[in-house]
Amino acid sequence: MSWLVATFVAFQACTLLIVNKLVPDDYMDEIFHGPQARDYCRGAFASWHPKITTFPGIYVLGTLYGWLRWAAQALFSPLQVDAACTTTYLRSLNVLLSMVCLVVIKDIIVTYRKQWQAQIKAHVKGACAQRVEAPAHHVSVHDTDSAAAAGAAWEPQSLHPGSSAPVDHILHALLLALYPLHWFFSFLYYTDVASLLFLLLAQLQVAKRRHRLAALASSLAILCRQTNAVWAAFLLGQAALAEAELEWAPALRGAQQRQGDQRRIGNANRLLGKMQPKTSDSTAAAAGTKAAAAPAAELVTAARTEVGPIYELRVALTRLWRCRKTLAAKLWPLMLPPAGFAAFLVSNGGSVVLGDKEAHKAVRHGAQLLYFAGWTALMLWPELLTNAMASLRDTVRRRTLVSVVVAAVAAVAAAAAVGRMSTIVHPYMLADNRHYVFYLWRRLLGRGTNAKYILAPAYAAAWALLLAGLLRRVSVLWVAGFVACLVAQLLPAGLLELRYFTPGFFMVALHLEPPTRLQAAVMVSMYGAINLATMYMFLYRPFEFADGSVARFIW
Repeated sequence: MSWLVATFVAFQACTLLIVNKLVPDDYMDEIFHGPQARDYCRGAFASWHPKITTFPGIYVLGTLYGWLRWAAQALFSPLQVDAACTTTYLRSLNVLLSMVCLVVIKDIIVTYRKQWQAQIKAHVKGACAQRVEAPAHHVSVHDTDSAAAAGAAWEPQSLHPGSSAPVDHILHALLLALYPLHWFFSFLYYTDVASLLFLLLAQLQVAKRRHRLAALASSLAILCRQTNAVWAAFLLGQAALAEAELEWAPALRGAQQRQGDQRRIGNANRLLGKMQPKTSDSTAAAAGTKAAAAPAAELVTAARTEVGPIYELRVALTRLWRCRKTLAAKLWPLMLPPAGFAAFLVSNGGSVVLGDKEAHKAVRHGAQLLYFAGWTALMLWPELLTNAMASLRDTVRRRTLVSVVVAAVAAVAAAAAVGRMSTIVHPYMLADNRHYVFYLWRRLLGRGTNAKYILAPAYAAAWALLLAGLLRRVSVLWVAGFVACLVAQLLPAGLLELRYFTPGFFMVALHLEPPTRLQAAVMVSMYGAINLATMYMFLYRPFEFADGSVARFIW
């Protein structure tokens, strides 16, 4: 797979050369970022453009990167500091950071897969050891050995059900590195790539339980973009769940819940216990072996029946409360970044941004949550339509037709209500026809007064798919925390910017089941087509404003 990584690196470098050749001047937000970085390169750290809203993390990185070039060039011929910090050179910093992102994403995928497989094995062994409905006084060494042997024989199939195994972790990482919003802004001097990199680094360190390094990475992520404080708080919660062994989907849903019905299996096992109250050792062993050979979802779900999300939440919260002192002693470094940002909010009059506060006031823009679900589900549909749909079908089978219809109607009604009462049209979006969101709004989202109602079923379906996909892997409490942090990040934002969805997208994508080869092929084709089309429009289809300035299409 190393040749794929080398191809990706070469492709990134060639694309940057073309971008710098055809767009040598500062473009869009670069007219703020570029000069600010050059001020820092000259040592003018007190200088600040009033339109810049973010912390200076990206400018500090750009300054160090420019000084490195200046120092290296000084060995051969003198170079002015401004020449060492040109925008075309600073863009190469983001390309390098995007390559580091690829490595970090790969490490996260490997770490999560190991944790998930260990979780499955623990559940399988636990289920085999308990062996459904076998009375404790009838359990023998033979019983345990038989169940364990059957579990061991069945284990590989449980890890990768179906005919298609998950795609290799390097391919999976390359797929996510091509995510259109991340890939495109790798070639401009924006805050997105550095912001995502430090957030991913924090996530990786949390997964490896290196809490001090995670706190440092979270702080750097916040210095690149303030809204990362929300995700720093989320990672604190994720670390607490991991310490309490509550992060991944617990035994009551099991590994890969594609088959089985927990009520049916539980009732059958209870009936079996009543029919055979005095089972012999050999019979119990046979029953245990048969249970161990069952599909993953049936075996593990049968171990704990009649349990729902409310019970799971209650158990998880109780466990967290009981070990609160231990968690605080272990996780105190992760508390510092959110606490520091909270102090900044107080000192900044409650405003998240540094500059241009009038245009970035906090609002209640609930429709952002609908847009996020629609966009993220669209970008992940090959995975969601197979894996998440299987979970939805299982859920529907366990419910009556009336309850399913009522739940669907309620979800659509909620989406329509949010769209009606909490849709905000920011003047920046309507005034700038260089952004694709301008056309997305005019031709779909804001096309007519009834558009929000017509799209409500699609929004509800998108949320259903996302939640179903996540709940196949992570706990209900993880999902609840994710949704809460998503609300905290997106609800106050009045401006619809698809770039704002990038942190949430990666949180979802990294916690879904790994895509199969077919799913990955479809997604790579989709991402590749979008990337080629958007970069082509950016480079080769410029247009002129009335004042003669050149405009280019951008996300």
